[in-house]
Amino acid sequence: MNFYQRMSKKKKIVTITLSVIIVALIVFRLLLPTIVKNYLNKTLADMGEYSGHVNDVDIWLIRGAYVINGLEINKTSGKVPVPFLIAPVIDLSVEWKALFKGAVKAKVTFDDPELTFVAGPTKETSQTGAGTDWTEPLDKLLPIDINKFQIHNGKIKYNDFHASPKVDIFINRLELLATNLSNVEDKEKALPSELIISGSSIGGGNLSLKGHMNVLKQVPDADINMEFTNINLKALNDFAKAYGKFDFEKGKLSIYSEMSVKDANVSGYVKPVLEDVDVLDWDEDGPTFMQQLWQAAVGTTFAVFKNHPKDRFATKIPVEGKLDQKIDTDVFTTVVRVVKNAFIEAYKKTLDDSVSFNNNGEEKEKKFLFFKVKEKKDE
Repeated sequence: MNFYQRMSKKKKIVTITLSVIIVALIVFRLLLPTIVKNYLNKTLADMGEYSGHVNDVDIWLIRGAYVINGLEINKTSGKVPVPFLIAPVIDLSVEWKALFKGAVKAKVTFDDPELTFVAGPTKETSQTGAGTDWTEPLDKLLPIDINKFQIHNGKIKYNDFHASPKVDIFINRLELLATNLSNVEDKEKALPSELIISGSSIGGGNLSLKGHMNVLKQVPDADINMEFTNINLKALNDFAKAYGKFDFEKGKLSIYSEMSVKDANVSGYVKPVLEDVDVLDWDEDGPTFMQQLWQAAVGTTFAVFKNHPKDRFATKIPVEGKLDQKIDTDVFTTVVRVVKNAFIEAYKKTLDDSVSFNNNGEEKEKKFLFFKVKEKKDE
């Protein structure tokens, strides 16, 4: 065999080898979505009280991404008639901004997800997600550390199918953006990650939440401000009837809150403000006499303890404690603040700018009439 024949034979071997490799890669690429889908379904099949399933997986090698289609997670123990989570599309891709900074991190986007919490008289008829370790399936779903997390057009629901009437309240058109979760940028900042949430609710309420976090700590630190404004109280009548045995003829509800979490210490407040409230009178064919008395008592409470010039019933609930212990909401201070809003000064429909990450844990005493109440520097 001469030189040219040997070269021709080697060239043929190389060509065949490369062809086999290329065909194998093409076959592997064609089978990869099915392989990933089966892997995910095996991972999601058993999560304690919950089980999940995905319909399809798309692979996009050019942009370093894969897309999960039709994720659904259901509670398998007990009798809950609705899924815990529905996520039609989840896009997981390499975040190029982080990659250019030398870090291989992921960007995750959920489109149109729906998360449903269910209250029931027993654990079997309730659905909260508690009691299940979600870290293992989450790590397998998202194999790269997440640096950017987004939700587009999400929905969070709360249902109680056993209440009378049945309760169905929700937040929809939910938009969430969390950035720099892996601390690729601003590494010297105590709270390097930014969180922005917006949405609408039953009754036309508007949700706005903004803050900063450090999710890399074992117990994350955070400094969060929330405004949830102009909720039509009549839209909450099923909730009020089921749990309070009264309902509203008119009124608006707004909720303002500032929360700081530092080294597992929680400091903040929740300030509910109700305006122009009237409690509906029951008709003669409605409830019992005792229920009518209860509704009259509720209406009288709103009337007596509202600030009459502002027609505003409000209080400010302090929230203090450690995350690994019981969180204190101080009922006495809350009641005192109802009186303060009614007879001294109406609470404003705004955040107080009184809680910050830097002064978390500092206390002073404040006098209300003849009472002394320990509270944060939030007045």
